[in-house]
Amino acid sequence: MKAPQQRQRYIAAGGLTLLVALAAVIGSVDSTTSFRVCFGVILLTLSVAQIKVAADLYKHRNNLLLQLFQPDSLSLFVTAGAIATIASLLFAFSEYDVTCALRQPIILTSITFMGNLLIGRAWRIGSIISSTTTFAASGDEIDTLGMARLKVMNVLSTLSQLGRYLGSSGRAKFGRNSGIRRTITFADSIFVVMVLLIPQLVLQIVNLSVPSVRMGSVETLEGEGHYTCESRAGPYVLIVGIVLAAIPFVIALLINIESKGGIPDKFRELDDIVASVASSFWMLLATLPTVGMIGKTQPNAHAYLLAASVLSFVLPLSYNIAKPRLQNVNMSTDIAKGNAHSKQKQSSIQRQRQMRRTVSDLSSSDFSSSSHSQTKRTSLILKAAEETAVMGKMFGTMGSTVKAVAMKRDILTLFKVEGDDFSWEAGFALSEIHSLDPKSLEVVVKTLVGSAKLWLNIFYSNTDNEEAQRRGIKCCMDALDIFDKAPAKKQLSDRSVIFPGYSSMNVIARAMTIVPPNNMSREEFEKNLAENFVKETHYQQYHQCRALAFQADVMKRHGKYEDALSVIDEMKSIYDPQLHSRVLVKEYVSDHCVEIVAASTFWLHHFGRNEEALRLCDQVVNIMLPEIEATELVTKLTILTPICRTLINQRQTSAAKKALELFKTHVSDPAALAGKKAHPSMIANVTIMIVLKCRSSGGEAYADVVTDVAYMLNRNDPAYFETGALTLWDAAWSTICAEACLCLAKITCCNSQDKLSALVKEGLECLEVSANTLKNEDGTVVNRIAQTYYSQILS
Repeated sequence: MKAPQQRQRYIAAGGLTLLVALAAVIGSVDSTTSFRVCFGVILLTLSVAQIKVAADLYKHRNNLLLQLFQPDSLSLFVTAGAIATIASLLFAFSEYDVTCALRQPIILTSITFMGNLLIGRAWRIGSIISSTTTFAASGDEIDTLGMARLKVMNVLSTLSQLGRYLGSSGRAKFGRNSGIRRTITFADSIFVVMVLLIPQLVLQIVNLSVPSVRMGSVETLEGEGHYTCESRAGPYVLIVGIVLAAIPFVIALLINIESKGGIPDKFRELDDIVASVASSFWMLLATLPTVGMIGKTQPNAHAYLLAASVLSFVLPLSYNIAKPRLQNVNMSTDIAKGNAHSKQKQSSIQRQRQMRRTVSDLSSSDFSSSSHSQTKRTSLILKAAEETAVMGKMFGTMGSTVKAVAMKRDILTLFKVEGDDFSWEAGFALSEIHSLDPKSLEVVVKTLVGSAKLWLNIFYSNTDNEEAQRRGIKCCMDALDIFDKAPAKKQLSDRSVIFPGYSSMNVIARAMTIVPPNNMSREEFEKNLAENFVKETHYQQYHQCRALAFQADVMKRHGKYEDALSVIDEMKSIYDPQLHSRVLVKEYVSDHCVEIVAASTFWLHHFGRNEEALRLCDQVVNIMLPEIEATELVTKLTILTPICRTLINQRQTSAAKKALELFKTHVSDPAALAGKKAHPSMIANVTIMIVLKCRSSGGEAYADVVTDVAYMLNRNDPAYFETGALTLWDAAWSTICAEACLCLAKITCCNSQDKLSALVKEGLECLEVSANTLKNEDGTVVNRIAQTYYSQILS
């Protein structure tokens, strides 16, 4: 990305030099009228070009590639630059009082407004996207620049809150720090911009309204017709105005400086602002001394030099900051147009080939030209895909899942060669798969896997959305299928791009119904996936650990527990929690290795290998669990549930109390502290905690038993808990709920006959659900460990 930006700056510098040369020629013209006409045409042309950019930004304001760059604000930014540009023409009309009075307020206010817009845009995107930990971090965790930036951001957030407070006539709460990851509207940022503009506005109003301060026309040489603009107050008002105009750009630079928790690199405009200021500095280095040397004897040259000083700052800002934002949109549009005409072009090429007698008649130069054209087009497609992927990731970070999915679809459309938009249902044709080069294959596979995760997130937020579930499964299966069929796969030295696809397919297979291709049985399909994953990850330690965890999980799901335990032993010989755990979480969302090891403790207990199970429990708790971040509550719930189930099935009461303390410390208390911010599945911890409290109490009443009774009689658990618990913990969720109800019924303080009857009834109803869950349609047992647990509770 550096080379294109450098090229843009060279173009800007060259254009500016050409403008200086042209204006110098015009400035040498003796006729004032001719100078004004020529100078006006140049400034008008530049202003129209800026207005065109502003109009294009506004036109494409709903384009997802532009939305995070805030095209509305950018459009205002360029428009303000256009106003300053055309206002520079006033320098050529120094014989009129009105032009003398107006030029300074218009130009300085416009430039100040541009600087304020840079601040407003940086503050808005930084507040929406930047890490929340930055705003909560202590001073020791942030560098000096970060602290300065944080203070500025907090001041701007306070201004925004003030705007909302005033706009709601006092109904909105003021003073609460809600500026992070909240909805910050265009109106919020404009309010901040206008508040920051107040000092300059006040100064310029005073400048216009006070005669002794206001600039007026003064004849320099009587009878010569030479005029200049002067103020009786001297240059002090102008100097203050320039300082007020410069301050916003200094603040914008501070906000855009790279620091911990700062604005994401994609949106930092530090280099663009610095480049614009640098070009202006060099121009001012030439123009201002020249203005001093010529004095007021050459009004045309004087006007030109002052205008050039303004343009040297305004034009680079518009070119470096606003113009590049349109390039990605235009590039994507051009590629889309190229795809739309590809089918027609292919038909034309086929007709031309039929007219040729042999392929050998093609000249080597034609072939070279065609190859170069295809390479250039592929490069453009990859660049557009990269830009779109970054924007999609930002939308995902902000929680705009639907927009993130739309960006993924736009990326996949770039690789359709038949000119059609990508369809989630149709996917890619075999010819399109064969046409992918190695880099394109990586992008397509990565995008499909990312799309699968987004669609499944949509499904988890609304389990009635079957279309989202279907598309999520298909995207993942398509990614695996494309990677398997694409010839370009052989040219990839690093195949890790497909590993998250295998991992996601494992998660899908755990909890959802899938239809394997080619009439394969589900067991055979999952077995082949696991074997392929293990084969692909040889010699890549943490990926190999994840693949072996996948293989063990598949074996367990199909009742082959002994085989699964053997695979887990192989995995443990490679897995190093301190080295691999956090890397696995970063790559695969969760550490599936420690999850499968924890699950195996209950298998060992079930098969009579109790001492081995207890040793493994200690190993998980003492060595593996500390590597899991405190915020990973779902992972801790998944790990500790089978550990605690193993402990409460020991004869000693102390083991049950140990299980209660473990679960309370690592899961229950942190989940209560997180409240509604916790993942929705964390509600499961309440029922498990009730079982642990009952089993560790020895049948005696405990402090909040009445609350627990009310909870079990009024709970409303999601439907996916039933099969989810069966997959993760080898127990139907309804069986766990039945145990909680029946254990509460046994506690002596439940002396209310109505409550006792209700608990027993609820427990028996849960066991009826379990009976259906644990039987296949042909009457066979779904999970023998879960069936044994069900039988124990039933008895």
